[in-house]
Amino acid sequence: MTPSPRIRDPEAVRTAVLDAALELFARHGFADTSLREISRKSGVSHPLILHHFGSKEALYSAVKRRVVEGYAQRFPAAARAINRPINLRAEMKRVLTYVGENELALKLCARTRVDDDYQVWPGEPDLFNLIQQRITVAQQKGLVRQDLDAQQLSVMILGIVFFWLDNRQHFAQRFGKPIDDDAFLDTAVKMIEDGLRPRATTDAGPDNEQAAIA
Repeated sequence: MTPSPRIRDPEAVRTAVLDAALELFARHGFADTSLREISRKSGVSHPLILHHFGSKEALYSAVKRRVVEGYAQRFPAAARAINRPINLRAEMKRVLTYVGENELALKLCARTRVDDDYQVWPGEPDLFNLIQQRITVAQQKGLVRQDLDAQQLSVMILGIVFFWLDNRQHFAQRFGKPIDDDAFLDTAVKMIEDGLRPRATTDAGPDNEQAAIA
């Protein structure tokens, strides 16, 4: 029997398996997805899957890594510019675009929470560190308040985008309006940028500050 082109091309094999595994893991979770189901969907034999990935656990990890690293592949110039001060609108737009284009990746993220899987995804720290470093650079240049924690702020920025993408269909039903990613992004950026803006220095002492808060 003549081997199929897929079998002769290891990269095509890996792509087929990863595509099938992403869909099945996202829809059914890790425990309820078998390698034989992935084999049937991908058209790659069970032994060949094990040859390329070693185990279901290793395949699951490879699927997560592919999702995370896909961001840098989608926006290579931005991924390399780690020492650029953060442009909040551009940063949030990239994340919204990438995750919005990858519905199964969003479903997989939600599915891991259902399965009580809180492990760090391979490559995830790099994405967070990229945003955190840009915030730090902006702080050093006086563009962002110094009293904000860059790590926590990076989590908040990503959290706002992920929450919207995960719930926008619900809100469309709730408010009876079509989904408008740009309108949501405009509101989020205005709100966050106002909070990021460095405060004007004043001579007011602690007593005056408390009075202003009150």
